[in-house]
Amino acid sequence: VQARRQRRHKRSSALRANQTSLREMMSKLEQQAATDELTGLFNRRHFIELAHAELDGLADGTQIGLALIDLDHFKQVNDKFGHAAGDRVLQTFATVGQACLREGDVLARYGGEEFVLFLPDCDADRLTSCCERLREAFASAEPVGMSVNRLSLSAGMTLLQPGADLDAALQQADQALYRAKDAGRNRCNAAWEHSGA
Repeated sequence: VQARRQRRHKRSSALRANQTSLREMMSKLEQQAATDELTGLFNRRHFIELAHAELDGLADGTQIGLALIDLDHFKQVNDKFGHAAGDRVLQTFATVGQACLREGDVLARYGGEEFVLFLPDCDADRLTSCCERLREAFASAEPVGMSVNRLSLSAGMTLLQPGADLDAALQQADQALYRAKDAGRNRCNAAWEHSGA
């Protein structure tokens, strides 16, 4: 009986250890699924989930700032210095971006050299100053082991009200981004300036 109890105790201890290990592995997998491996920022899929959740809970009288950010002339960096250098530029932007944000703000890699910024409880002034701060910080950043003449970014900004459609807001931000690039890059363009809203 004593030996049986000991075996049962060992088995339940081993089971508890396995469950703990499985929980840790699941948590790590969830984190990996939500994160862009290169930059450590959230990935596009996780950003969209977060944005929908934030929009669903958006109270009347509050709004969310949204910006699409594109690193200017990124293809030239890859062509001139190679993909490893391009990766360092992306990592540099991620580091600079995180340093410019407050708790609760979200910066995610949207794809390639494009990023998305999501600022809860935000107005036009705050969104603009955040994007400008990011633009200036990135322009003065120096990726490790590289001598790049000048880094710059372009941003397209919009604001989301309660009941806003995320896809439509992303399209507005994308159009504002296109106008920023068309106007010579290295600038932040707002959807509300174009629409008169």
